[in-house]
Amino acid sequence: MTVDANTSRQLITDIERANRELRSGRRIEAVLIYEEVAKRTDVDAVVNAALGRLSLSLDGSFQAVTHFQHAVESEPDNSQYLGYLGIALQAEQRMDEAVDAFERAMLGDDNIPAVLNGLGVIYLNRGDYEKAKDLLSKAQQAKPSDGAIQTNLAMTLARINEHQAALKHAEKGLKLNPDNLNAHNTYGKILAESGRVEDAMRHFEKTIRQHRKFGGAYDHLARLKKFTAADRPFVDKAEKVLQAGMPAQDRLCLHFALGKMYDDCQDWDQSFEHYRQANLLKKKDYDIRLEQKLFDQIRKTFNPKTLQQFQTMGNSSALPVFIVGMPRSGTTLMERMIASSDRAAGAGELPEIPRIAELIAPTDAPRKFSATARANLTAENIRKYSEDYLHVLRQAGPDADRIVDKLPGNYFHLWLISILFPNATIIFAMRHPLDTCLSCYFQNFSTILWADDLQLIGEVYRFHRAVMEYWKSVLPQGKVVEIQYERLVEEPETHGKYMLESCGLEWRGDGLDHYKNEKIVKTASLWQVRQPIYQSSRMRWKNYAPQVAELAVQLSDYLQDDRDELAAHEIDLAAPSRIGRLKKLFV
Repeated sequence: MTVDANTSRQLITDIERANRELRSGRRIEAVLIYEEVAKRTDVDAVVNAALGRLSLSLDGSFQAVTHFQHAVESEPDNSQYLGYLGIALQAEQRMDEAVDAFERAMLGDDNIPAVLNGLGVIYLNRGDYEKAKDLLSKAQQAKPSDGAIQTNLAMTLARINEHQAALKHAEKGLKLNPDNLNAHNTYGKILAESGRVEDAMRHFEKTIRQHRKFGGAYDHLARLKKFTAADRPFVDKAEKVLQAGMPAQDRLCLHFALGKMYDDCQDWDQSFEHYRQANLLKKKDYDIRLEQKLFDQIRKTFNPKTLQQFQTMGNSSALPVFIVGMPRSGTTLMERMIASSDRAAGAGELPEIPRIAELIAPTDAPRKFSATARANLTAENIRKYSEDYLHVLRQAGPDADRIVDKLPGNYFHLWLISILFPNATIIFAMRHPLDTCLSCYFQNFSTILWADDLQLIGEVYRFHRAVMEYWKSVLPQGKVVEIQYERLVEEPETHGKYMLESCGLEWRGDGLDHYKNEKIVKTASLWQVRQPIYQSSRMRWKNYAPQVAELAVQLSDYLQDDRDELAAHEIDLAAPSRIGRLKKLFV
């Protein structure tokens, strides 16, 4: 039974009243109205669509998906409903379903700005900048007054080195949305990525003066600037801002920023306390056992014999260079040194390999991994996936002979990389375990869920080392090229030469001047990347010895050569630990 027209009009009136309550800041009243209308099971497509839009405004994307699905069931060709369904699915991180909804919407109307924007952002995040640019350019032309579209187009243009055009759209986005943190951050990031670091710092300082509770502006400024004792008045003002009420996300960013500022000023205790507070606010649910179970299935599926069988169907291209390992292990320096060659380019951290792995064998069914992977690794699919990946990778350097993908987590997917690209170069970035883990704890990652707890970071570190030991045992000898970060910064010419030659590139010493490279920089440590090779981040853990003592015991298997150094800082690797000694993985 469907609702009659008069009742439908009354329900729409109620939903409009809820929207007015929400705009007036009366969220609870809006939620109560929504819940009352949502109880109805006999509503039509118009009411379902209105409920879906209200749900999105109330940050209820899960409920919004259901409402828009009902609307689409009633009117399957309605482009507006399909577009809203895509937006709700996108908010739920159900990206493949969102793409399907957006594409179906475009069959009926290919000029809806929200649809073009939503689909463009998905392709932007996937690293397919050509598709993203085309879609977002059309969205911008259709609705030039939309600041979010201008900002998204700016980010896309920056990724393909069109910095002047990117800055123009970033400025428009900022003017249209002067109170939008993303617009401020995007403009400042594009300035910094294009080498205008001083301008970027001035922008974020101005943003802080105008919007002193924008935590992200402090975080970005801290990443760009080396703070000194002369900046203490600014640090004190930032501390006072914490006393004011602000959203949790802004408070989190401000704590991360203050952690970096105090670290620069060598006030280690204050620094760690702010990082601790930031990570408490950031706390996410993450269970490493799910990945461990999945990798156990991967290990059982792929051995030297099965990998060799699949590799005969792989793409012969030697274009990709994969830098894998833990985040914060020197991957950016390595990418920059390789990209300094006139025959190479850096693509940053592409999400394509994990996306393809998910298409081949979804992670939500680890027990079915072997059967699903074998069924989907057909010659046709291997050809398609390798070509799709190369299409995205090539955008970073149309004329390059080698292009670096430095997504650290690709270590988990070396089975896929070795199948798709048996001639690719694989570099394993290694850094001192304590420095690596501590740096992860100090970083405000946007997508990594396990970096808010030192014990959990330690478990992830142990897991990644066990996984890499397995790959080194099954891949051809010498296939995995190990580069130790500390050795690279101590003797950059010796180890830089080895790294480039492993990529089939000639060493001319350009890597020593990587910081002068004008190619785009996409990293959390923009200030560091613009400096000559430096050694100040080596053995950083010593500054935080009391705080990493438990972690050191947890990682004792990898710290035996540092026993004397650790003992000098009153850390005994044989000491009992509340963390306990974890069982050896993959015995």
